[in-house]
Amino acid sequence: MRNEKRNQQGFSLLEAVIAIGIISVLSAITMYQSYGTMESYRANSAMDVVIGQMRVARQLAVAQRRAVQVTFNVGASPQTLSYQVKARPLVAGDVDGPIVTVPLPSQTQYLIETGVPDTPMNFGTCGASSSASAVCIGGISGGPPLMYFSSTGQFGGDEFGTTPYNGTIFTGIPNRADTARAVTVMGSTGRVRPYTYILTATSPVMTGYWTE
Repeated sequence: MRNEKRNQQGFSLLEAVIAIGIISVLSAITMYQSYGTMESYRANSAMDVVIGQMRVARQLAVAQRRAVQVTFNVGASPQTLSYQVKARPLVAGDVDGPIVTVPLPSQTQYLIETGVPDTPMNFGTCGASSSASAVCIGGISGGPPLMYFSSTGQFGGDEFGTTPYNGTIFTGIPNRADTARAVTVMGSTGRVRPYTYILTATSPVMTGYWTE
């Protein structure tokens, strides 16, 4: 009878405190990991918006045999990427298509963190850390006034692909170098490639590398 009563007493106060402590520690670790994962998820989503919409714009240009204008709206809130199928210059009555605009995900923006280097493509960073220089097309901060994918798939400053521009579009979350992402575009082919920045150290100096 005594053994049965002892087994029915349940946990002692010390055991309950230890169990609560373990649960608290595990919860804190889970929350920390989830925070990092969410930041990375947003960063990847911003990169996906840029590379996805640019690929769509290029495919439309080739498929419809029309130029497609691309615009990086760094001054908008939230910042966006837009593209528009343009009217064929020599076709009477042809008109521009609708403007398609896609915003960058919450907390992300066109951004190149101080200390983050250029991608392996070496298309340039256009100088200081800012939203404008984060879009670096043809060595021009913010890109040329007009940018198109031509009907042959090239990317450049005119509708016919005669002035191709290489460039890089950097995205990320402010003050989070580990969320740095980039999309490069090669003017002669219109090929776009994504890059993720792997942060390896922050002290004594920030170091890392780009990977596809």
